[in-house]
Amino acid sequence: MTGGSGTVGRRLLMDRLRRGDEVLALTRNASKLKERLGIAHENLPGELKVIEGDPTVPGTWQASIDGCDAVVHLAGAGIMDQRWSSAYCATIRESRIDSTYQVVRAIKQASHRPRVLLNASAIGFYGDRDDRQLDETDDPGTGFLAETCAEWESQALKAESCCRVICMRFGMILDHDGGALPRMLRIFKLGLGGRLGSGRQYVSWITCQDVIAMIEHFFRRSEIRGPVNVVSPDPVTNRAFTGELARIVRRPAWFPVPRFALKLVLGGAAEIVFSSQRVVPKIVLSTPFEWMSPTIHRGLRSVIRDQDRDPETPTCGMVVIEIDSLSPGAPLLRRVLRQVDEAGARVVLATSMGPEGAREFLVQSRVDCPVIAADGAVIIQRDVDSVLHRCTIPPETQAGLLAIIAGCDSSLEVTLEDLAGKRRVTNEPASTQPIQDCIRIRLSGTAKGLDSFLQTIGPDWWQPGHVQIHRDRPGRVEVLVGMAERSVAVQWLARRWNVDREEVNAILSGVRSSGLAQWCGQSIALHDAPQQVSQFCDRILELKGIDGVADAVDSFL
Repeated sequence: MTGGSGTVGRRLLMDRLRRGDEVLALTRNASKLKERLGIAHENLPGELKVIEGDPTVPGTWQASIDGCDAVVHLAGAGIMDQRWSSAYCATIRESRIDSTYQVVRAIKQASHRPRVLLNASAIGFYGDRDDRQLDETDDPGTGFLAETCAEWESQALKAESCCRVICMRFGMILDHDGGALPRMLRIFKLGLGGRLGSGRQYVSWITCQDVIAMIEHFFRRSEIRGPVNVVSPDPVTNRAFTGELARIVRRPAWFPVPRFALKLVLGGAAEIVFSSQRVVPKIVLSTPFEWMSPTIHRGLRSVIRDQDRDPETPTCGMVVIEIDSLSPGAPLLRRVLRQVDEAGARVVLATSMGPEGAREFLVQSRVDCPVIAADGAVIIQRDVDSVLHRCTIPPETQAGLLAIIAGCDSSLEVTLEDLAGKRRVTNEPASTQPIQDCIRIRLSGTAKGLDSFLQTIGPDWWQPGHVQIHRDRPGRVEVLVGMAERSVAVQWLARRWNVDREEVNAILSGVRSSGLAQWCGQSIALHDAPQQVSQFCDRILELKGIDGVADAVDSFL
């Protein structure tokens, strides 16, 4: 990787180390890079090797590319670092084109070549195009940046004979620790912000978090190659961007900045500020990629939240996410869970699935956190032997219930489920023996038979609270022990982790979570949550599924 000390470079470097990769970082100043990374990288599973060298000139650093799986080339002088003089324009150009030439040369000379080169570029490639919608098939525009980007990409694409090449056309990257946004925030928080010029020019943006996820997507999707727009699917005008920024920081945006003033300050760099580029990520949209921040509201809110948060203070103690309506393979889910973890909060999943289904969900989603399974009957982790807590049905209770079932309706099918997810299914409850570690008894049959069973057990079992009953599907009743309830399981975890009730937050969508909604410090219902749950929640979203979960996590953090 080159450019590891930049905003994207630092984030990407740390992400790869968290994934356990070996990263070779080329930098002109090794001590400066290590200082910017701090000590955070030292306890990560990956390995970092820092190589000193100048990527714009040949050197011994080029040999280190031999044997690498991928090369990520991000080096280049900062576009907004200083006023554009003719000398600095030459630096901007040479730092990109000369370094790309040397990187490609090193790839061609390698005995064991990388499979992919990810080379930085920018949407400046398109020039100033007013409100025309632009995608990767459009021709380059005119002006210094457009010409520089076109030549920059031309150099990178010369490596196509050796490996897959992607030219990442970055839009405006929103990050709490770099780029233009922190400087803008200082002005807006003083109440001095406003649109730039007319405000009609389009801004194509993306959060740094989504950039890192998109780079991982590029690694995995071998069909993606050539120029790719690295932007959100929601380009907005400068007027809309600054208006949303002002609303989030709760300040007015009354002071438009005239064009001539910025030209005096920035010189030729004003070309960036006033160029209108309505860019869409057509190639990425054709693949199964999910943005954490697909809208400008979500993007600005998440970045400003990260800036204002004290890294030493967790923003919330625990986030409980109901997963019955979620797909475990969704990349966005993994990123949401990682976001909660990096914020210093505990993640807990809750489901009506049994232990076997809950563990499979953990395996497919590639996360390792506690799962409240079978509606609170058991708390497990991915390890099949790791049962943190259990509320099993005693053998004498099983025997009593089986006797009642036998006397109600011979057509009822009975399933006894244990801690390991194993099931005993029978149509002859009178001759069925209790099982060890039974977490749930499921009855299937006619409405008449189920009604008879519930009426019979009501006075002695159900109404006194000796058992829990779930009947939210036609033809089925589930029986659990009285303390097998999601809110009780969350309370057990909160005590174990010393998390106050006020710091427990839940994201709910299922009919069986009304108790959890009432107990948690803050609960949010997704759009498709039933009324008997949403009435107890603090807020109801307009989104459902994983998009709703991501939005809820943003508001918690």
